[in-house]
Amino acid sequence: MQVDGQVTFAAPADRVWEVLRDRDVLAKAIPGCESLEETAPGSYKASLKLGIAAVKGSYTADVLISDERAPAHYRLKIAGQGGPGFVNMEGDVDLSPQGEQTSVGYKFEVQVGGMIAAVGQRMLGGVGRMLAGDFFKAMQKAAEGGAS
Repeated sequence: MQVDGQVTFAAPADRVWEVLRDRDVLAKAIPGCESLEETAPGSYKASLKLGIAAVKGSYTADVLISDERAPAHYRLKIAGQGGPGFVNMEGDVDLSPQGEQTSVGYKFEVQVGGMIAAVGQRMLGGVGRMLAGDFFKAMQKAAEGGAS
């Protein structure tokens, strides 16, 4: 399944880049994130609690940020496992400066298995878009509000 979209931040690209890479902001923005610990530069171990329809559970996930070209691009890979199954996600985040604003485009390929997959691809696509939207709205608020 593919999840993609575009968000416009009312902040310059350098500020948006800084926020998108800030561990504390990431921990607050990732839906269901209970902890996010850096294990190496650009690499994190996350603990998440998420529910999709009637399938709820706890997950541990490895998060890796790679192929960085500041302040324009990075690749994000998340591999999560939990009682309800697994979620693997890999894709690109691209920043395009537009004066004092920045357009952020994202495109992820998502794979799910276990009880989560039983929810159905149609519902998972909507949930994936909603979670991505929630994440980028939180990042947008941090970048525009100056908090990090």
